Amino acid sequence: MRNSLRRALFATTVTAAALGFAATSASATALAGWTVVNPNASGTFTASLKAGTVATLVDTNTSQQVDCSTGTASGTAPSGTYTSGAGLAKITAAAWGSTASPCPGPLGSNFTAVLAPGAVISINANTYSGGVTSGTLSGVKVNLTGDTILGTCKAVISGNVSNVTYTNSTGELNINTGSGLKVDSADNCAGLLNAGDSATFKATYKVAAPLTITSP
Repeated sequence: MRNSLRRALFATTVTAAALGFAATSASATALAGWTVVNPNASGTFTASLKAGTVATLVDTNTSQQVDCSTGTASGTAPSGTYTSGAGLAKITAAAWGSTASPCPGPLGSNFTAVLAPGAVISINANTYSGGVTSGTLSGVKVNLTGDTILGTCKAVISGNVSNVTYTNSTGELNINTGSGLKVDSADNCAGLLNAGDSATFKATYKVAAPLTITSP
């Protein structure tokens, strides 16, 4: 009787210990998501188009495109460990082209663009391998202004962007013909852009003080 009781108590203890270990391991796995190391103590970053590259916006309905040789972005990416890859970095200001160096488009048109007031673009991490993080951009909303054959064109483009990677060793954020954008409105744009059209965006940005993003 005593031996049976001892065996039962031993089995119960071993089972409880195993369950506790499993729960602890599961909790550790859930907590060990993503790590961001930002050399700027303020948690901010700045980036610009990689030298020798252009940012390209394409209206996939009209097949018309705008190419920008200048582009800047800035935002926040605080150092820390995060359970989710959503919004590891946020772009709070961005611009493409300028009055002195606009972005050429079709039929002699020229454009500039800025991130819409109040808009914040989230850089979302989905997977990690060999120092490269793959993910998406969300919350995109950009105001586009251009001079066309009909006068001043104003358009708003918004949505999410796929096919985004960030490489730790180079500090480059690459948007490889990301889809998911839509033309919300297009006024006086000579048919180059039309409300409801889909759009893609391609660009490579160089982060001035590279972030390091890792995931177990």
